[in-house]
Amino acid sequence: MPNLYGNIIDNLAAGLVGWAGVVSGESFSAEYAVFETEGTLEECQEAPFVPGHNLAGEGFDIVKLQHKGAYVIDLQTFLNPTNSCTLFENPLQGDQLQKLPLSVLDWRSFTSCKQELSSALLDTVTSVADSATDLIENDWTVGLGVEDLGDVTVGGSHSTAVEFATEASTVDKSVFTEHQLSCSHYSYRVSSNPPLSSEFRQHMRSLPQEYNPSTRHLYERFINTYGTHYIQQVRLGGRLTRLTSIRTCLATVNSHSASEVKDCLNTGLSVGLGFLEASATTSQCKSLLENHDSQTGSQLSYLNHVTEVLGGQKWLGEVSLFKNDSVTFRRWLTSLKDAPDIVSYSLFPVHELVPDAVVGGNVKTAVKHYLRENGIEKDGPAQQCFGQPNLSSECCPLQPMRGRLQVTVRNAWGLDGDFWNKPDPYVKFWYGPHFHQTHYIKSEDNPHWNSVYNLGHVEANHELIFEVWDKDLNFDDHLGTCRTRLQEGSHTGSCNMRKGGFAYSYTLTCDTQLSGYQCAKYKPAPH
Repeated sequence: MPNLYGNIIDNLAAGLVGWAGVVSGESFSAEYAVFETEGTLEECQEAPFVPGHNLAGEGFDIVKLQHKGAYVIDLQTFLNPTNSCTLFENPLQGDQLQKLPLSVLDWRSFTSCKQELSSALLDTVTSVADSATDLIENDWTVGLGVEDLGDVTVGGSHSTAVEFATEASTVDKSVFTEHQLSCSHYSYRVSSNPPLSSEFRQHMRSLPQEYNPSTRHLYERFINTYGTHYIQQVRLGGRLTRLTSIRTCLATVNSHSASEVKDCLNTGLSVGLGFLEASATTSQCKSLLENHDSQTGSQLSYLNHVTEVLGGQKWLGEVSLFKNDSVTFRRWLTSLKDAPDIVSYSLFPVHELVPDAVVGGNVKTAVKHYLRENGIEKDGPAQQCFGQPNLSSECCPLQPMRGRLQVTVRNAWGLDGDFWNKPDPYVKFWYGPHFHQTHYIKSEDNPHWNSVYNLGHVEANHELIFEVWDKDLNFDDHLGTCRTRLQEGSHTGSCNMRKGGFAYSYTLTCDTQLSGYQCAKYKPAPH
C-alpha cells in the first residue's frame, strides 16, 4: 500500500508551504487498511506498543482538565492466556508490527488534518471553561448525579485556560479569543470491563466502608491521586491552542473591536504557520497585531496570550504573525505520528470501576463534594451602554481625553478701577467652543461671584481661559487673564491680575477607564 502520509511528510520536509500542496481552508484525510495478526510469544515480546498505547486508562481530573499520571486500567499487559497478542501493521511507521495492550480495542490508524485555524470569541471566563471542555466527546456528568450543580461551572473551572482568563479579568475588563488547529492519526478505546492496574486495586481496598468527616481525607487523597474520571476512548495526534486575552477597553480606545482582533489574529497566525502569504495581512491588521497602545501611552499591551501544544516533539507553539515562520511547526507536524497526545477523549466516572458498591458510592459522593467545592459562579450578562457620549455598547471609551467638566468662577481681590471709582468687575471664560460670562458686581474691588457652570461632556485637551474685566460706560477695561490645563479631579487655582488676584475652581470627571492629565491616561478596570 502506498504510504500517503509519507508523501505528505516528504513534501513538508522539502520545505513546501502548506500540507502537500493543499490550499488554505482545505483538509487532508485518509484512513488506512490495517493488517491485524496474532503474534507468537517471541514476536509479542519484541514488538513495540502502538504509539500512545497508554494514553487512555489514565485517571483524569475534570476540574483541572488534568491527566493525573496514575493509571486505573492495566495498559501494560499484552499477553493473553495462550501467550500470544494482537499485532497491527502501522502504516504511519513503515508498516512496522506493533502490539496492543489486552485492554485496548478498536485501534485505528488514519490521518485527519485540516489546514485551517478554527477561531472563537469568548466573552466570559465561563465561556472559556465551556470551550476548554469541548475536547470531551461524551457527557462527563452521566452517572454522577450532579444536576444540583447547575448554578456553577465545574468542568475546567481550574484548568490552565480558565486560570489565565480569570487572572486577566481581575486585572482589567477582558474578553478572549481562541484559535485551534489539530491533526489526528490514531484512535482506540478501552474495554467496558477492563483489567485494573494493581496500584488502583490496592488503593481501592484500603478505603474504609464509611464516608464521614473522619474518613473524608482518605477519599480526598484517592481523588487527588486518580481524579474524578478515567479516559475511556481517545483520538491521538496533536493540537495547537492559542488563547488570547483582549483588554476590551484599551483595544476599543485604540479603535479595535474584539471581532477584529479575532480575525486579524487568525490571519497573522495563518501567515506564521505558512497557510497564507504575508501580503494577506492588511495595514489595519498589522497595526493591531503590533499590540501597541498608541492612544493613551499606557505602555500596556491590549493582547496577551497563552499557548498549549499537545503531542509531537517539543515546540512552544509560538510563530511570527508577520511572516512565514513555519519550519518548526512543520517539523512538529511530522513528529505527531511517532509521539501523539490526546486530541479528544471520552470520560467515564472513576467510581464505576470500584467493585465494592459501598466504597464506589462513597467515591461518587466524595467526587460530588469535590466538584461543588471547586465550581465557579457562572458569569451574569455583560454590562451594556447605549446613548452615552464616548461610550461603546460595551461601556468602553471610544476616544481618550474625554470627560465631564464643571467650572466655578469664585472671587477676586484687590482689583483696581478708574481713578475716581471702584471697579464693576465681571469674568469671561472660554473652554474650547464654550464661552460664558458672569454678571458684573457694582463698585466692588473684592468681588465674590461663586458662579457654577456645567459644561457637560467635553474634550479634555483644551486650555481653560479666564479674563477679568471692569465694566465701563464706553469701553470695558481688561484687568487680567488666567490660563490653565485640566487635570482629573477637583482643583482650585488662582493667578495675579494687573493688580490683585483672581480665584477659580473646576472639577473634571474623566470618562470610564480614563484618568490623569487631560483624561489622557488609560485606567484598567478589574472585573
